Amino acid sequence: MTRHFVAIGPAQRKCGVVAANYREFLKKCRKKFNLKKHEAIIVTLDDRTEVDKEYFRVLVNGTELFISKAKDFETVDYIHQLASFLHACLDRQPQLHNKVMSYLQEPVSSKQAATLLEVIAKNTYDSIAQTSKDNDPEWFKGLDTRFKTKEAVMRNSAETRMRVIYNTPREKLHKSKYNASYFDRSAVLETERLCDSHGTFECEGPYNQPKCPGIHYINPYASREARIVFSTWNFDHVIEKSRSIIPELKAALSGQRASSVNLPYFYDLLFLHKNPSRAALKTNGNLKLVHIACHVKKPHECQCKSEKIFLDQRNDIDGPSPQQDTKPKQQRVKRPQPNSCTSQEGSKKLHRSIDCWVQNDNR
Repeated sequence: MTRHFVAIGPAQRKCGVVAANYREFLKKCRKKFNLKKHEAIIVTLDDRTEVDKEYFRVLVNGTELFISKAKDFETVDYIHQLASFLHACLDRQPQLHNKVMSYLQEPVSSKQAATLLEVIAKNTYDSIAQTSKDNDPEWFKGLDTRFKTKEAVMRNSAETRMRVIYNTPREKLHKSKYNASYFDRSAVLETERLCDSHGTFECEGPYNQPKCPGIHYINPYASREARIVFSTWNFDHVIEKSRSIIPELKAALSGQRASSVNLPYFYDLLFLHKNPSRAALKTNGNLKLVHIACHVKKPHECQCKSEKIFLDQRNDIDGPSPQQDTKPKQQRVKRPQPNSCTSQEGSKKLHRSIDCWVQNDNR
């Protein structure tokens, strides 16, 4: 998909760039800003967040991107800042030298090192308290000139990251055509549809049961009435969306490890069908298509797997962790489909269930 970006070159010269992918964008930027092929360049947002190939895919039209030569790209010199602070301390009290040196030689986790870091934090309090660009111009170096306060910069930073989190699964769902093949009987692969080739759907039962305890079949292709009744069937999240998935995702993104949240795992939980035939694909499908009588509204006891919430906690992104139970799960027995029934009596019974649902007398 071709998008338009505002590229800002090394000399702060702005120009529009239309590109379909990251590679094309870099090629056009080199040409517009006279950057040689052998020169490494870095692309960043206005808050100096670096943009790579993956990040570029989810950027929206009109995004401003800063182009810098890698050799000229300035990073925050924390060592220089710390050295300046220590020199200022020593100028006022030279006898601190030996004490500071002994602290710096201690392990990072030691009490002495923690004390030194606490002192440094306290001495930067004046800078922390400042909010406007006029009062702390050093803090705003390298940022877009439209920002006047630190809070505005941080709000923009959070907004940008949230856009990435929102756009990534949205783009993935769009590429899969919103899983429209689930209800399409003409889909070639059986793993892509939830019905047979005739369009018959089978209720998959409550979230905590391997199969439907009743006899819930329906073929919405058969009649208008059947199509209307089928609209009452629901996708049920085995691990609940509102009680488990969203709260877990929100907590993970609010923590210190937000950058390593396993978004593909949460995408699967929200949008992918829990199909036994997908086991070989190593997905985390979580949806079951159920008749309204099998849709359990009470809280489900199922929870997100803690070892899959973050990418760097797992040996295999899509595979089971060593702690998971590897015992084979009970296979679902496939109930005979209407077109496989041979007896006349059975055919009549199942023919009735094509256009409507048949409920178990005990339910």
